[in-house]
Parts: sequence; structure tokens; C-alpha cells
Amino acid sequence: MKEGLIIKLYRERAGLTQSQLGEGICSVTHVSKIERGKTEYSTEITQLICKRLQIDLQKELKQYDLLEEKLHQWLEAMVKQQTDELENLKKEIEDNTYIHISEAQHSYRILLARYYLTKGDLEKGKGILLSCQADWNDLDRYEKHLLEHTWGIYYLSISKSKEAIQHLKNINPMEYNNHEFYYHLAHASHLIRAKVKAYHYGTLALSYFRKTNNFKKILDTENLMLIQMGYNDIYHFEDTIQKYHSLIKSCRTYQEEAKEVNLWHNLGVEYSSKGYFEEAKDAFMKVLEMCKNAQLPHMELGARRGYIHNSLLLKSYSEEELKKHITAGIDLAKKMHNETFQNVFRLLDILLHTKDKMDYYEYLENTFLPHLREVGIDTLITLYEKELFRYYRETSQYKKASDLASRFVEMPVLENNE
Repeated sequence: MKEGLIIKLYRERAGLTQSQLGEGICSVTHVSKIERGKTEYSTEITQLICKRLQIDLQKELKQYDLLEEKLHQWLEAMVKQQTDELENLKKEIEDNTYIHISEAQHSYRILLARYYLTKGDLEKGKGILLSCQADWNDLDRYEKHLLEHTWGIYYLSISKSKEAIQHLKNINPMEYNNHEFYYHLAHASHLIRAKVKAYHYGTLALSYFRKTNNFKKILDTENLMLIQMGYNDIYHFEDTIQKYHSLIKSCRTYQEEAKEVNLWHNLGVEYSSKGYFEEAKDAFMKVLEMCKNAQLPHMELGARRGYIHNSLLLKSYSEEELKKHITAGIDLAKKMHNETFQNVFRLLDILLHTKDKMDYYEYLENTFLPHLREVGIDTLITLYEKELFRYYRETSQYKKASDLASRFVEMPVLENNE
């Protein structure tokens, strides 16, 4: 099969027809079958054909196999988050003669789409994925699974978790050996608050990452699973906190600063959800201190929100200090064109400056929560719906409290119908 593809490539480059290539060697029908891998052929015939094309077949076969190896290494570098190797591998692949063969193009283009998603160029990645989708009938089984996986990553990148799950659930793990897709299923399930599914898929992903010695993804997966354990887990709260600190220590050992920042942020959320507002403030401040050196704007936004919110809940704060945090948060959110967090900090500003808390809850009910539901940020939806629910109960608005509570009752259905 490979021999035929190589012969076809060099015949076309030489500008020869099948008849011209086979003249004096074999029939045009025989050349056609060789190129399509449809017939057995003698070494003597291939030697004569290769001599006419002026190629060394064994050398060309090594180049073809090298391309397959480099494509595999490129995917592995993306899975293992080895960003330093991505550019070198991309160049080596694109310099390989056989990247122009249609059979190699499919995998390359799908991986190229993932490369752009990794780089944050979502539009370019989407454009390539759409062109690959148009060639669906020409893809082999592995390539179809690879495409489904990459679509899943794309939809996760734009916070469309249900669409991501639809693609990822089409993957057959028996036909697709990159079981990293379980991690993306776990992540998507977490975002729609299907914690049992998230933990299940996280377990499968963790097993795969341990087998493949993918330390970075092990950290990511353990962090994700830890969040699922933390939900309403009052009785094992101390164990959860110890596990956070254990993962933070591992991040420091392997100098994974960005992952450590993420863990501190999640620890702050964990403390806040259990009413440990002082400890939550300390965790969020740790994130802000680390963000001074690391360029992690999304983490900085979340940490400023957490620090301000928990300070207000403690009712012990410097108004001037919180004003500075709110201003810095709004400025950063505007710079990032992040409308959601602009609303977050406006909401906190109302809470800080308005004596009548009705203004705050009216903005939360009528402006901010509708926006969150429209963009589908489930983690913030959960946080602010619970806060609004408590307000309804405290102010005897039982009908509104009941309607809001029904949303939480429906949450397990997501896990059964996913």
C-alpha cells in the first residue's frame, strides 16, 4: 500500500501518465493496481519503475514511516502539554514529502486544528475542523474518532459543554487509543454539574495518564476529581483540604506554577462553599500574589472576585482596599473583553456601596443571572443561584425560593440523560 502511494506521488511529480511510467515494464492496468495497492508485484517490476522515477524506494519508505511517527509525537506533545516541542514537530512534519499525500493529510489537518486550539486561535481551528468534517466519508475509523475528539475540545474551549459531550460520546475506546478523551468528558460533565459522571470519567482518564506517565494530566485530573469530592462533602472536608495541599506540593516539586495557581483558586472556592470565609480569602490572596509573576488573567479575575466576595461575607474589610480590587477587576475584564466578569465586579460594587441590599439582589435576579444562563457558565450560576435562594428564604419570598430550588432538584437528571 505505501509503496503504491510513493510511486503515485513521484509519477505525478514527474508529470508522467500511468501508461508512460509502465511503458516497457508492465501494463497501465498493472501500474494502476500497484498504485492502489490492489495487486501483488515483483521486486523486479518495482525496481524498474523506481529507476525510471529516480527514487530509492527503501529510503522513501523510511520517510513515509517517519511522517507517521512525527504525527504521533505531535499529538503526544499536545496531550502531554509539551508546548516547547510543538513548533519543531510542526516544521518537521510540514517538511516531509509525504505530508502532501491525501492519506496523510486527514490526520495532519485534524491535528493542525488541535494545534491552533492549543494556541488559542479558536476561529482558525474551527475552520480546519469544518473542512475535515466535509471529508467525513473519506476518513478511516481512527481519523473519525480523532475528529470527534477535537470537536469536543473545541466546544469545551467555547464553554459549550453539552455539544462537547455529544461529540466525545461518539468515540469508541476500542478503536481510538488516545483515552485522553475521558478527561475531556470528565471536564464537560463537571461543567454541567453531573458530578457522578465527572468522577467516573476522571477515574478512567487518571488510569490512562498513569499508564502513559503523563504527570501534567495526572495533576489536572486529580484536581478535577477533587472538586467532585468536595461537593457537599462536609464529613470528609479535612481529607479534601489535605489532598489539595498534597497536589500543591507536587506542583511545586515539578515547577508547575499555573497548575498550582489553579489549585489555590479551587481551594478558595472549597473553603468559601463551606463557610470558611477567612481561609477562602487567604487562598484567593495567594492566587493574586502568584499572578503577579505568572500571566494568568483568568485566574486573576476569579481570585479578585473570590477575595472581594469573601471579604464582604466576613463584614470585616477596608472599603478602600476593596474599591481598588473592584477597579482592577473591571479594568482587566474590559481588557480581556470579558463581559461576564465586568458584570461580576459591577455586582460586587453594588454590594459594597449600597446600604439597601435589594438593589444588589434585583441586579442579581434581573440582569446578572439571566446573562450567566445565556452564556452557560454553570459554576457561577450555581454560586449566585444559591445566594439568591438564601435571600428569598430570608425575605419570605417562598414562591421564588421554591422555583429556584426546583433547578437544583433537576440537576441529577443531567447525569442520567447525558
